[in-house]
Amino acid sequence: MSRIGIITGLAEEADCLDVFAANERPLIGVAAAQPEKAEILAAEMISGGCQALLSFGMAGGLAAEVASGDVIVASSVVAPDGQTYETSTPWCQGVLERLGDNASIGVVAGSGTVVDSPAAKTDLASATGAVIVDMESQAVAVAAADAGIPFLVIRAVADPVDGAIPAWLTGNISETGTPKYLPIMAGLAMHPWDLPGLLRLKGDSGRAITSLRRVAGRLGPLFGFG
Repeated sequence: MSRIGIITGLAEEADCLDVFAANERPLIGVAAAQPEKAEILAAEMISGGCQALLSFGMAGGLAAEVASGDVIVASSVVAPDGQTYETSTPWCQGVLERLGDNASIGVVAGSGTVVDSPAAKTDLASATGAVIVDMESQAVAVAAADAGIPFLVIRAVADPVDGAIPAWLTGNISETGTPKYLPIMAGLAMHPWDLPGLLRLKGDSGRAITSLRRVAGRLGPLFGFG
C-alpha cells in the first residue's frame, strides 16, 4: 500500500477521515491554519516515508460559479509569491473520474492569511486565476516539489465569494486546530450584528464538511493515489 500524508488546517477536517477504520487511516497532520506549520508537518511526513502528499479540507470561494459544499480538485496551486506548482496529473484525473459530477477541476490560490472579504477574494481571483483559496496547499506544494514527490489538493468550499468573515473571528484557532470558543463568544458579544453572517458561515462550513466526508468515503484511504 502506498503511503500518503494528508495535511488539513482544522481538526474538524481531519475528523472526516473517521469514515475509515483506525488501522486504515493515512497519516494526517493538522496545521491549525498556519502555513509555516503545514510545511513543517509535510516535511516530517516526507522524512517518515510518505510517497505523496494531499492537502484536504475547506476553502474560500473566489468565483461566482463555486458554491458552498462544491468540491474542487486542483490542477495547480499559485503561491503568494506567484510561483505555480502543478499537481499530479494522473492522480488528479483519476480522482475526477471517480468523483464524477461531485467535483470539478480548478486552480487553487495559496494565502498566508485569511482572505476575509468579497473584495479581497475578487482581487485574488483576478491576480491568480484561482477559483478557491486556502492556507495550507502552498506549503504542501512547496514541500512536495522540494522532495520530488506527487501532491494533490482536494478542497470543499466553506465560504463563497460573496461571503465575509469578521476580522475579529480570524486567528481564534488553537494549536490542535480546534476553535477557541471563549474568545469567539467574547467577540460575538462585542459584535452581535455579525451573528447572521456567522450562522451563514456555520451552514456553509457544514455543507463543506459533508462533502469532504463523502469524498473520503468514495475515494478510500489512499484517496485514489497509487
